[in-house]
Amino acid sequence: MNLIREGVKKLAGVLLALTADTPSPVAGPNANPPQMLGKMRNAPTVMAGSIQLLGMAEIKQRLGARWSAVADIACRIAEQTVERHISAEDAYQRHGDETFVLCFASPDKAHAEAKTRAISEEIATMLAQETPQIRLRVDHTVAEVEWADIDSGAAESIAELIALELRQVRERADAAARTWRNELLRTAGIRFGPIWDPERRIVSSYRAMLNEQTGTYAMQRLAGVSTPEELKSTLHELDCLMVGRTIKSLDRLLQAGGMAQIVVPVNFNSLTNRTARETYLNLCRSIPESYKRFLLFEVHGAARGTPVSRLIEIALALKPYCHGVLVEVSANGSRLQELTSASLFGISVDAKSLSRNAGQATTALTRLVSAATALNLKVFVHGADTVGLLEAAQKAQADYVDGRAVALPMDEPKTAYHWRPR
Repeated sequence: MNLIREGVKKLAGVLLALTADTPSPVAGPNANPPQMLGKMRNAPTVMAGSIQLLGMAEIKQRLGARWSAVADIACRIAEQTVERHISAEDAYQRHGDETFVLCFASPDKAHAEAKTRAISEEIATMLAQETPQIRLRVDHTVAEVEWADIDSGAAESIAELIALELRQVRERADAAARTWRNELLRTAGIRFGPIWDPERRIVSSYRAMLNEQTGTYAMQRLAGVSTPEELKSTLHELDCLMVGRTIKSLDRLLQAGGMAQIVVPVNFNSLTNRTARETYLNLCRSIPESYKRFLLFEVHGAARGTPVSRLIEIALALKPYCHGVLVEVSANGSRLQELTSASLFGISVDAKSLSRNAGQATTALTRLVSAATALNLKVFVHGADTVGLLEAAQKAQADYVDGRAVALPMDEPKTAYHWRPR
């Protein structure tokens, strides 16, 4: 699951889709001046980008006659932001209500990506401030386009031709993403990491996780070619797959006369969408009543600064379908007090986020365990893959620990057994 978090972070500069709207030139100091684009054609390539306002068509259909006012505000914000950020040597052209195509004089792709991303983020922030009742997503695309790949045409149509070329680049990336997404879901396997109870010195619970192939190969490849929305959708499907296969494994164990508690991680970002959350909860509603006492859901992957109210909202939605809910927190335990209103079973912390210094790791965990215990919360330390991290968790008196220092993941959970550190 850590690799999935890394995959999400890598998507900051991913190529995003361009529509093929009818071009609608706009005035402005950098608005597609033919002589500027002519100079750019002296080089074999042009660094091109786009800013796209997603959801305009849906809003137009919903608002009817009121649509024009919203469109004017959105396009004004987008155009003014583009003008503020691009240089006198750059050029842009607006296409319809949704898309702005940018041509950069500099061949530096990193520079173009940084500038396009800054424009996209600023537009999104300003739209949220000026039109909070209208939800528009702002996406961006950056690619180096070869003039040889662009059909010859008048200077006035160059931006349109570049837009069409970028669209083809995006379509190829989308096709690759779909292929790898299907492969990921087809081959995804679930394993179960033994969780140790240091006080009783037994393993009686497990943490569901994706197998190594899913985490290291297919997921990394998907993250390299997918958009953030596609990745979020895939994470959601993997979470659904995980809970489904966990219930099947739990059923086999119970039918064989065994017994174990299983922690089922669920990515915070895959449940922020109301429709996706309802799909996941529908799966949870199919869990047999007698099985719920063997399940703990762990909400993880929330970005720093996420309102605690959003975490609590998801935790409370999951609570009816399990014995209890865990929420992953940072090692410093900030805002721990705010989580108490969710009546959580406990908290979890990723051991890999701790200091590599054994003493500092122990001190941080001891402080966290003390604060959690005062709030009647159990502490789960996951990912303790070294003896040093395991010892730090044990000295801090964490309630539960998992990781390779305890045991390698298993294909199926089994009934409780005693275990002592080697």
